[in-house]
Amino acid sequence: MFLKNEKTVLLAVLILLAVLTYWTIFSSSRLPGGDMSDTVSQGYPFFSYTESRLSQGELPLWNPYIFCGVPFYASFSSPVFYPLRGLPMILFGSEVAIRFLFPVHLILAGLFAWLFLKSISVSRWGSLVGAFAYASGAWANTLFYAGHGSKIICWAWLPLLLWAVVKWAGSRDTRYIAFGATAIGMQGLSSHPQMILYSSGCALILALFMVKKPFIRSTAVNLGGLAAILLLGGSLAAVQLYPGYLFSKHTSRGEDLSLEAASSYSLAPEETLTMFLPAMFGLRHGFTDSTVSGIPVYFGRLGLRLSSEFMGVSFFILGLIGLMSGKNRKVKFALLTLAVIGTIVSWGGYTPVFSLLYKVFPIFRKLRAPHMAAFVTTSSLAIASGMGFDALFAGGLNTEKLKKTMLVLAGASGLFLILLLAAEPVSKAMQASWWTRNGVADPSPFGGILTRRASLLSSDLLRAFTVTGIIAAMVFMVRKSKGSVLLFALTILAVASVELIPFNRNFQVFLPSTTIESMFPDRPQLRDMAGEGRVFPGGNELVPLGIRSVYGYHAAKPAATDRLMTLVRASSPWVLRQTAMTAFSSTEGNASWEQLRPALAEGIPGYPADPMPRAFIPRSVLAGSVDTGFQAIENGIDPQIRTYILDSPSTHDGVVGKTEILVDLPELVTVRTETSGPGFLVLADSWYPDWEVTVDGSPATLHRANGWMRGVQIPGGEHVVEFSYSNRNVVIGGILSGVALLLILLLTVLSLMKKKRLNA
Repeated sequence: MFLKNEKTVLLAVLILLAVLTYWTIFSSSRLPGGDMSDTVSQGYPFFSYTESRLSQGELPLWNPYIFCGVPFYASFSSPVFYPLRGLPMILFGSEVAIRFLFPVHLILAGLFAWLFLKSISVSRWGSLVGAFAYASGAWANTLFYAGHGSKIICWAWLPLLLWAVVKWAGSRDTRYIAFGATAIGMQGLSSHPQMILYSSGCALILALFMVKKPFIRSTAVNLGGLAAILLLGGSLAAVQLYPGYLFSKHTSRGEDLSLEAASSYSLAPEETLTMFLPAMFGLRHGFTDSTVSGIPVYFGRLGLRLSSEFMGVSFFILGLIGLMSGKNRKVKFALLTLAVIGTIVSWGGYTPVFSLLYKVFPIFRKLRAPHMAAFVTTSSLAIASGMGFDALFAGGLNTEKLKKTMLVLAGASGLFLILLLAAEPVSKAMQASWWTRNGVADPSPFGGILTRRASLLSSDLLRAFTVTGIIAAMVFMVRKSKGSVLLFALTILAVASVELIPFNRNFQVFLPSTTIESMFPDRPQLRDMAGEGRVFPGGNELVPLGIRSVYGYHAAKPAATDRLMTLVRASSPWVLRQTAMTAFSSTEGNASWEQLRPALAEGIPGYPADPMPRAFIPRSVLAGSVDTGFQAIENGIDPQIRTYILDSPSTHDGVVGKTEILVDLPELVTVRTETSGPGFLVLADSWYPDWEVTVDGSPATLHRANGWMRGVQIPGGEHVVEFSYSNRNVVIGGILSGVALLLILLLTVLSLMKKKRLNA
């Protein structure tokens, strides 16, 4: 009875897969993360900050605790409006939200892949196999170590988008526009624009292949429907995407990346083999077993490998067969096209094609890390594996074609056996280029690492030999009319489980900590040293403690912040002081300004005795460009003596004054000033156009001071100045999202009403 209910079987299989793959999550309370994990270095501090602000009924728009202040929500650092992230955080806390993100989306990915396969008439067991292949693949599940949750969210929703495209092309039912828009909207709310763009490209290619006669009208309808999906989906995510889009204009991505930057982190073509030989180039970075005598086991050309494209030998074979022999010609060729395009894009700078894409398509000048496009290839093959299963085991191929397939598989199995026997010399031969790149003239002392790499390659080849042989034997049974489709499906699932579940779990690293608070113990001494100023270098680990840092870790920063940090890395004592640094922190201990100043001032005549305050009245104010302001910082000009204001309405000289910070909150800073005459108040916090300012309650103009600080013109005497961060972009985006949600619901309701009338 259980096996007769297709949906129940699917859900049970996916839940079991999720539990087995992420068993540690269900069996312990330890938090996921590792030394090179974004979860630890960025995720936990940011989630802690987000949770603390939400608990106060506030949306964290600005992070004042790193880089002298940076946009937070707009930089995709707090995707609280993605329901499966925000709701668990609000209801159960950040630890739960982080721990269960991956297993939950594994299940969703399998369900959506199954929907897509059923829509293209793949059989019951073929759909189960394809759904399992998509959900279990290493591309998403090995991202667990890196902590790239936004990627797995986008990956999970991709099949639903493709399903909506297929269903719209076949039925013209508006509810499928609503479903597709929901998929895009969820991807947008998850905060990974690059994955959204790749997903949209996949939907476009599929829509073109789903064209039918009359071709012009069908093409217009398919593309019109896709345009509606993308527009409505983008609007659904506008509460996140609109502020993010405006933020992007002020980052280094606001202008075109160089070809070198855009092609960074390309996947070397030979490493595409990792889809079925995952350890061929040493597997990964950053794990306790990833080095031998200090030498990394990974010796490929990617530069930083924290995940794998491995999809299981069994599913790789079925995927290839599905692309060649699947019944649905349109979908088959669409998936083949996607697989090829994904592969070529992932190779990036290793081929001249990427240079052409860079020149012709502006979007490629905004993106980097082309190797991410490999998920398009693995996803296409995983979905195609359902079609491949039908071709081999559900009557898709005739006896003659089955015989040819069996012989090819048997031959491939024999080849893997020969390579297995020669694994050590093959490994040594592959190693030669690595020694050359790293300047190792005599590799003889590194026998241990060669042995380790030969062992990894041997395990790959043994797996390939065994699995290929098993599938060849299964095809032989089909030719002899032995076995059943159920038996073959269960065998494939069992073989794939042995291949993938242990492999994916090898990429899981857990901390001894069970709460975020235990990871970041309070540091009252450092807090007292910092006062209203900042710690240098500091970083994300101080965010949960509410201690401001000069430095930190965040890939998305305004261009002005990047420029300031470049100057900070030069370690000029003048530059450090001009960040309002008041304390120094290192692994060897902490030092106050008084303790640190002698080292900073050594050999520098006239170096100030006091740290620069965050709020001050400069003695002299001059008009100057952003470049002028940064050059003054680099040249050691004290902003308290001379400040450069962009588009300054006036200049001032000889002004004397004092300041006092009355309110110091993330999105609100209130300063009391007293000056001898008209002048400027400068706040040594990062300038950003969403900050607004009032003087005694009246709106004033926010100016950019010294390249990166905030400034405002003030009259003489006593005044109260208030800097507040505007939420208008989030409000506008929220309104668009609300309207889009209503339209999605309306399209769905109208479709259901129409269907009900037709069935009446």
